[in-house]
This record gives sequence, structure tokens and C-alpha cells, in this order.
Amino acid sequence: MFTLPDHFKLLLSNIEPDEQRAKKAQEIPNQIRDFLQSSEDIKTVTPHTRLAGSYARCTAIKYIKDVDIILLIASEYIEQDPEEVLDLLFQVLQGLPEALDETGEVVICRHQRRSVNVHLEKSDFDLDIVPAVVVTDLDNPLQVPDKDWSKWVATHPLGYGDALSKLNAARKDKVVPVIKLLKHWRDVHMIYRRPKSYWLECMVYHRFDDKTLSADGKSYAEIFRDLLASIYNDYLPDYEKDNAVPKVKDPMLGNNVAHNWERDNFEAFMRRIYESYRWAERALASDDAADAISLWQKVFGDEWFPQNADQFKAESLKSAAVAGSIFVTPSGRVETIRPEGRAVQAQPQRFYGER
Repeated sequence: MFTLPDHFKLLLSNIEPDEQRAKKAQEIPNQIRDFLQSSEDIKTVTPHTRLAGSYARCTAIKYIKDVDIILLIASEYIEQDPEEVLDLLFQVLQGLPEALDETGEVVICRHQRRSVNVHLEKSDFDLDIVPAVVVTDLDNPLQVPDKDWSKWVATHPLGYGDALSKLNAARKDKVVPVIKLLKHWRDVHMIYRRPKSYWLECMVYHRFDDKTLSADGKSYAEIFRDLLASIYNDYLPDYEKDNAVPKVKDPMLGNNVAHNWERDNFEAFMRRIYESYRWAERALASDDAADAISLWQKVFGDEWFPQNADQFKAESLKSAAVAGSIFVTPSGRVETIRPEGRAVQAQPQRFYGER
């Protein structure tokens, strides 16, 4: 069985966020926090803002397009109508362009259901700023205004971020990479009718949390094949019913985050899931490396899944040798991450060539 570990490592490297975009995503929220903290028109409380969304959880991929910012506002605002609070934030943000280190146009676009959107034209960045009231502390759910429902609702993005970090550590640091692989798979196969990124995160989170998916002794190839099979089998009863869609539960609050998933979109998702599962199953059953690579390219895209990972493996081994992070299994296989079972760790390389 060809699990192609170096090919998957290179794929994960290929879909990592662009460094310049990541730097921009770090800088802008700090400037917004300083602006809103100093504003006399809206009252905020310490620590004033917190990052949320995929960038904050390290599950973002490729070209970071947007950043979610939670604005922690005074508790007195919860007595106001949700739309009034969003209107207030919208008005306050009109002064943001002058405060940002941004030479292009800054557009305070619109009220959204629970946030105000800011678009930075030159950087091609979108910021969704969500006002939130801290009820007890940041370790518990926040209350945010929901314009469509005309009420304040509970949300716990900070708690989810912490829970995801803990689960990732408990599952050998494979939860976050698998989330990234599923998001990338969605981007390759679904140009339209895409399920939201947070839904995909929840799908992966629950399956690792309840141990439907195991990281023990398994490659990314095997885990991703198992993930596709699990999603398809779990959602098959809804797929076979007329006009049904599955529930995707929020990991913290238990509400259905995919309550607005349309049937046509769900059907398209299931067709793509099953198709990719078949390719993944064939790839793992193949006794020919080139055939396995070709099948995984169907799953993840030709331009993303490498044809040849030899150079990447050589560079990884070189770096690992210097750090003493090379492991040799009883079968003679060389790995840069400690494998399951017995393995001998090579000593750090201390020879750096002739002077």
C-alpha cells in the first residue's frame, strides 16, 4: 500500500497560507483594536478585541481572504435592539479609513446578520467585525446581536478554538491538517454550492472527538479516505430521503450550524464525497506508486498534489538529520516524525563540512 507520506506533507505545505497575507492578517486587527478602543462613540471592555475564524484557529489555507474580529463591548448594550447596536458599530467604523495604514480605498460595506463588513480594496481583505457582550468571562459563551432574529444569541468561538487546540494535541496534531485537507478538497471540487468552511471543521472535529476517526498509526492518506467514508455513510440516510439535509452540530453549543444547507447543494456535496472516496480507496489499494499518485491528484488537484516529492523528502531529511529527528523503523524505513511502534532515533548531525 502506497500512503505517500512525503507527497501529503508537500500538499499540506502547498496549501499553507501565503506568508504576506498572514502578515497582513496579523497587522490589521491590531490597528482596528486600537481605533475602536480609543473611540468615544462605542464602549469596549478589556481585552477589547479577539480574533476568531479560521485564521485564529490556524485552519486557514492558501490565500487568506478575510479575518473575523470579535469586538468586546460593554454589557449595557445587550439591553438595546440588535440592529441598533450594529448600526452604531457601522457609524463608528466610518472613521476607520483614516486610522488604518492602508493607502487604498477602505469601504465600510454593509451590515451583515451579526457583524459589519470592512473591505480593504488594495490589500483585497475583508474584515467581519462582530460586536459581543461578555456575560461572565471569555471562557463562557458570548452574546452577539442577530439582526435577522431580532435578538441576542449565544456563541462560543473562543471556546471552540481552545477545544480544537486540545483535541488536535490529543490526536497527534493531525486534526488541524485534516481540516485543511478537507477545505482544500472542497475548493477543488466545488466551485459553486460550497459548504461553509466552519461546517467542514465541525465534521472533522466531531469524528476525531468521538474517535470515529483515528490518528493512531495511520497516514494522512488513510485518515482522509476514512473521513470521506464516514461523512458519506453518516449522511446517507438524509441523502436517500426527499428534501432532507443532515444536521451539523456546533462543537460547543450543539446547535445546527448548517440549518440553511440547501438540498441541491447537499446532493452535490455527497456526489463529490463519494466520487473522491472511490478514488482514495483505489489509490490505497494500488500496488503501483504512479497510479496511486494519479488517483490522489484527482482528489486534491493536479497542481496541488505533487507528482514527485523526492526533493521535498531530501530537504526534510537534511533538516531532520541536523536536528536529530530521523527515525529508522525495523523494516529500514526512514521517517522524519516518530512512527508508531519501535523505531531507532538517529543522533543529531554535528559535521558541517570542511572549513
